[in-house]
Amino acid sequence: MKFFKLFTPFKIRNTEISNRIIMPAMHLGLADQGAITDRLIDFYVERAKGGAGMLIIGGCYVDIYGKGLPSMIAVDDDKFISGLQEFTEAVHNARDDVKVCCQLYHGGAYAFPQIIGKQPIAPSEVYSNFSNTTPRKMTHEDIKREQQAFADAAVRAQKAGFDAVEICANAGYLMDQFISPKTNKRTDEYGGDLEDRLRFPKETIELMRMAVDDYIIGYRISGDDFVPGSNTYKEKGVVAEELSDLLDYFNVTGGWHETKVPQLTMDVPEGAYTYLAENIKRRVKIPIFSSNRINDPIVAEETLLAGKADAICMGRALIADPFLPQKAKDKDLHSIIHCVACNQGCFDNVFALKPITCLRNARAADEQRRGLNPIEEKKKIMVIGAGPAGLEAARIAATRGHDVTIFEKEDKIGGLINVIWIPPGRNEFKRMIDDYTYWINKLNIDVNLNTEVTLETVQEFNPDAVFLATGSLPVKPKISGIDKDHVYWANDVFTKDAPVGRNNVIIGGGATGIELAIYLAEFGSLSCEEFKFLTFYDALETDVALDMLYRGKNKVTLLERLPKFGSILGKTTKWVLLDKVDKLGVEKLANVNVTEIGDDYVKYEDKEGVDQIIDNVDKVYYATGVKSNDQLYKPIKKMGIDVQKIGSARKPETALEAIEKGYKSGNRI
Repeated sequence: MKFFKLFTPFKIRNTEISNRIIMPAMHLGLADQGAITDRLIDFYVERAKGGAGMLIIGGCYVDIYGKGLPSMIAVDDDKFISGLQEFTEAVHNARDDVKVCCQLYHGGAYAFPQIIGKQPIAPSEVYSNFSNTTPRKMTHEDIKREQQAFADAAVRAQKAGFDAVEICANAGYLMDQFISPKTNKRTDEYGGDLEDRLRFPKETIELMRMAVDDYIIGYRISGDDFVPGSNTYKEKGVVAEELSDLLDYFNVTGGWHETKVPQLTMDVPEGAYTYLAENIKRRVKIPIFSSNRINDPIVAEETLLAGKADAICMGRALIADPFLPQKAKDKDLHSIIHCVACNQGCFDNVFALKPITCLRNARAADEQRRGLNPIEEKKKIMVIGAGPAGLEAARIAATRGHDVTIFEKEDKIGGLINVIWIPPGRNEFKRMIDDYTYWINKLNIDVNLNTEVTLETVQEFNPDAVFLATGSLPVKPKISGIDKDHVYWANDVFTKDAPVGRNNVIIGGGATGIELAIYLAEFGSLSCEEFKFLTFYDALETDVALDMLYRGKNKVTLLERLPKFGSILGKTTKWVLLDKVDKLGVEKLANVNVTEIGDDYVKYEDKEGVDQIIDNVDKVYYATGVKSNDQLYKPIKKMGIDVQKIGSARKPETALEAIEKGYKSGNRI
């Protein structure tokens, strides 16, 4: 593929950016009491080497009232300038044409009292669903102090060697709180109509401009807040027009943290929010960046060619593969390790107050310590099982120079990946199989499919070492009637080894049970392609087609023993899946104990211990956990062969945990 726009330079103010791939600011959890760390430097040096045009770091809090999380970067005091300068020098030295931008952050009502040690401040005393607190209304003295904090922070960034600053004015933070009628109830000159609600950001930018003069000031803007009662894309277009003369670019992203419209999860179609950037680009003359769910250089190129934006923000994509820009420029697209928007290692870790990692890149945020080790002696390695852990161990061991052979009992590689990409909105997991297929071919890894490994197989192959990556087995609950013919393991539905019923009961409300509930509830609905075809040719009325698009004809009941559903799901994905379950009309019953499965009914005890019955049931599925499949471990060990259990063969693990273990094992041997 030829890229016509993505790798052409463009200018912001008087500064040339070498290409149109921007890494947006993402909280990484790597700062130490506000100070830059070696891990932070290593992370961004790797991305600079990878070829992005500009790296935006942050958020960097401008004062204590603006601080979001303990491990955020600070730019609120001169004492941090030297560390920031060390950072910019390291990044600039990594590649001489890369530009570095400092994002200036203020959480406002989104700040947590337990973190900043005082009551947060905001335009008005409006309860925040994000921080679960009511902020103090800002006085005029507060306003002037916080505006000056932004100006002072910009000066520090300039002194530290940053090429630009960007105001973090999206996602419901302080700037957005002033602009939004939902959170700004003031009756003075900083509240009221949009013109007055814009006074705080305008004055702040003007103060910054006076402080740094001919210096790039960008603005990260929510293209639509996606919160009832707040600003839509229509008002945000006006906001951009009003502020554009004071700024050098707009970085257009999606909604607030508290929106109920998914912004970054896997079910958001790639490029779905590029219309927000286009909306603002039509109204202003400065460069526009488009953000949110653009993880593929082909989608990025198409967005630019369509005239929707001037540059593309790729955040998680560059966590997964820092060298994506250079690989795309070299037309080596197949070697890109694709972000699958799972959020497990990045955003879920952020909300758990942990440093980020990545399902696709076990080195992310630990680049120095987890570099590939040179091998002391080439070994013949047998990998039993081609699931996530086995594939990653094989890739890393082969990359280091070992002779690796994979044995897989099924007719294709992927293991559990072949199941988890089937539920609606989870299809990007399939990219992992495509990526591993590429590396298997590139590294000349032998693969034996349809091969059930026995001790004789191991003895005949005679390996120096074995990675046992045989995954897990389902745990069948001890319920009367569990062995009836109409009862199935949940994953068998996804592999087409179990039928779909009209009145379905799922036992187990964890990740698998929830995803099966969505699959069953949507089963038989119109596909998007069918909807587009039928409505385009007026073959079906739009309202009828819409009803057929959103929901199938099956009844689904989801039963969970615990008080809450999706207990092991990450925060950023859990609410999306549960919200979808509710929208699809799935009945959820928690705190229940299933006692019997009959020929056409399921009996359970509710949370009060009262017997209840679901009648007219034709299919029952259980998703009640898994156990390790490690039967070969001890016999192989007795043969005197170095054998390691990895992935769920060691203990039931998430894909993130399995791949990290696979990487470490493949790098140690």
